[in-house]
Amino acid sequence: MKTRGTAVVIRDGKVLLVRDKGHKSFSLPGGGVKKNEPSLAAAVRELYEELQMSARKAERLFKCDFKGLVSNHKVSIVETDENPEIGDKELAEFTWWDRQKPLPKYSHVDQILKRLD
Repeated sequence: MKTRGTAVVIRDGKVLLVRDKGHKSFSLPGGGVKKNEPSLAAAVRELYEELQMSARKAERLFKCDFKGLVSNHKVSIVETDENPEIGDKELAEFTWWDRQKPLPKYSHVDQILKRLD
């Protein structure tokens, strides 16, 4: 199972979600952890690579970590003042989700966000 640095970005009560090209479901931003890279650094790096957003502040949220079927999510909350722009070729779109509107998303999204409350 691969380890993934997963970023939670919340702004005005909404959570930033992304959708990879060729996929129907949304997920939290993030990606694979490189060898000897802390998961917090991976989450911050991936957020910048995928969405051109630099972290103003970032903190590991151990209570939100989640072992999924495909990835072991090591979760960090990231604060940024920048607006997302699709910066790499992986993503099809992003959305600010109010956690109410029905949206196709992977099950880990709800599992991780539930641990925030």
